[in-house]
Amino acid sequence: MKTKPFIALALTLATAAFAMDEDGWASTYESLSAFDKSNVLYGNRPGYVKPIITNLSTILNSNWVSSAGVPQEFTFEAGLPFAIVPITDDDRKYGDGHPTIFGDNDKKNEYKIATDVCSAEALDLYGACPVVNGNENLNGLSFFTYPYVQLAASYYHARLVLRGMFLPSISELRKFNLFGFGLQYSFGHFFQHKLPMAAQPLDVSLMLGYNTSGIGYRPDDYKGQLDLDVDAFTLNMVIGYRPIKAVEVLMTLGYQYASMESSGKLISTEDPMEEIHPNITVKGDNGFRFGLEVAFQIGSFHPVLGYDYVGKSAFTTNILYFKQSSDSSNQ
Repeated sequence: MKTKPFIALALTLATAAFAMDEDGWASTYESLSAFDKSNVLYGNRPGYVKPIITNLSTILNSNWVSSAGVPQEFTFEAGLPFAIVPITDDDRKYGDGHPTIFGDNDKKNEYKIATDVCSAEALDLYGACPVVNGNENLNGLSFFTYPYVQLAASYYHARLVLRGMFLPSISELRKFNLFGFGLQYSFGHFFQHKLPMAAQPLDVSLMLGYNTSGIGYRPDDYKGQLDLDVDAFTLNMVIGYRPIKAVEVLMTLGYQYASMESSGKLISTEDPMEEIHPNITVKGDNGFRFGLEVAFQIGSFHPVLGYDYVGKSAFTTNILYFKQSSDSSNQ
């Protein structure tokens, strides 16, 4: 290592130890600087914040279907589905075992340096940069979840789904909104009558779902706001079979994509030199998704329980879900 970078790195580590909370957790400035490409020491660390979009994408891309079949008659649906995504050890580490924003508060990291998470500018100037510990509040979370309102209507085997949620400014949460729409079409009516009697309860459909969500956050002792804009998309084939009329077993195979774009500006009210300009885009665990669900039909009450795997496990719960058809014989 060159002499100048070595001296600069020594000063950097001294600054990092001073900025870190006394109990070893990352300071607010360190954690949020990960969203800022221009911050040479702590910034441009997509791996540090990636678990946020990884968990959000799993939540947003779930709970689109309540059945593989879509009837010919008009049907209306309404409910409050949500997914439960456990936060695992994989969410708490990245790179060469460094803590994510959900990670631990290992005090040994106060004096550690890293090359595998540094920006090119930091490597050029200092040869390395300090490891940043996890955020104390996020480290305490054991799972991710939030509900949303979902409405759907179907006719002639096609189904339109709308979902949304809006929260007013509450404490540090300055903005939260979600809007999504989905389209489903079932193909069973083309082939079910040609199948053996035992196989006729089989149905197949295609489901497309898209979500857009905005989250605004302003920590205590800061002015301005961190804005996170999330887009999530999924395309799935849904295979369903009804062993009895009141129960349907569903298998979902498909693809999902999600990304999170950060923007805004934050300035510390205690130290105006602590200025953060969020500007990175982080992708989730995009790729193959697999799901198993069981849907029940009890009159107009249609609860759905299931399991999804998209690089990590999630549990889907669609308990408060209701479906009303214009053909009462199908209830």
